Amino acid sequence: GGTGGGGGEGGSSGSLTPTDTVSDWGGISPVGSLVSEDPSVSQQNISGEAGVQIVSYENGLMLDNTAATNTSVASSAKPAKLNMSNNSASGSRSDVSDMVLSGNALTAEMKVDLQNKLRSILHALAARHEAVGYCQGMDYVVAHLLRVLQDTILLREVQRSMPSSDAISRWRRNPKSQENGDVIGSGGKPIEVVEDWRTISSDELRSRMSAVNSQSAVIERVVFGVMDTFFSTYGLRHMYWPELRCLKTCCRVFESVIKQKLPVLADHFQHYELNVGLFALGWFQTLFLYLPSMPSATVCHIWDIWLVERSFKIFFRVGTAILFLSQPTLLNHDLEGMMTYLNTFPDATLLRRDILIPCALQIKITNRMLVEIEMELLAKFKSSSQDPHHHHHNNEYFNM
Repeated sequence: GGTGGGGGEGGSSGSLTPTDTVSDWGGISPVGSLVSEDPSVSQQNISGEAGVQIVSYENGLMLDNTAATNTSVASSAKPAKLNMSNNSASGSRSDVSDMVLSGNALTAEMKVDLQNKLRSILHALAARHEAVGYCQGMDYVVAHLLRVLQDTILLREVQRSMPSSDAISRWRRNPKSQENGDVIGSGGKPIEVVEDWRTISSDELRSRMSAVNSQSAVIERVVFGVMDTFFSTYGLRHMYWPELRCLKTCCRVFESVIKQKLPVLADHFQHYELNVGLFALGWFQTLFLYLPSMPSATVCHIWDIWLVERSFKIFFRVGTAILFLSQPTLLNHDLEGMMTYLNTFPDATLLRRDILIPCALQIKITNRMLVEIEMELLAKFKSSSQDPHHHHHNNEYFNM
């Protein structure tokens, strides 16, 4: 499915459209982060010292849902307040009352609809995978799928409900159906030339999609199916096992990868006693949706690689690439400064798809390497568990 783009291309060369960023999807209220997706737009054009402007719209200033398409939010609405995202080291999110998606503000009604869908999919998922149940982080993934796939699913349903050219040609060839009055207008001819979703007005298309949405649970059914496949075929359920053993193992493996690939940064982390899990747990558990200024297009590209390769390797490469690109900043910060940076990414330019993905793909990490690191960690754990002073419950970090 499409990623929902990043808003319009119109306006002056300096105008900015909100990228489809993802943040705090648990409450269906991500932050609309204004970052230029166009490499030709220089960093100077972006408001705010940090190079990213995060805007929250109050109820009175929401854009009209249809008129807002392809409109630069930066120039078409006055933000009611600016949240220059200064999240604390604990990773808390700024409280945003409304969000902007692809230049469209989400009305209260749409938000309630999304929350209801999210709830029913998560309940169904917990029932299907009883051993896993519900775990924090799933909500981010399901909500992102809802957001990315919703329009595609509804559009397909509208297309299915339209008479196909096959049906019309069958009618032409079959005199019986003509006698029975099937699909006949005045003068015994087909009612109209075959209807095509590309030729009907956008208002009409939107109203038909809305009707499908309110009369059926097709969106919930499809998104549940995708999530079920992620769990069963692509092993995502391991990330949410009770005690989060696999997730914690991923963080330990990631820590070793950082030592191999970014030794200077690894020393810096060690000097300030920064535990990689403090930021990596959120990254892996939500498949990088946890980062508030991460563009949706980047997440979709990462997920596409994961699904094609059928391997979690891409998440380690992306994590390493983010740290590599952030290294100059991180090396100039102490523990608190690093944690603030890693939870907010005030300069979200490095998270752009055209910057982050090529960088990640140049970092050589193989499945064999990841397995070897994991085996080493397991061996270390086993030898330390022979120690009579060792507390046995620590095995949750390594058992998968």
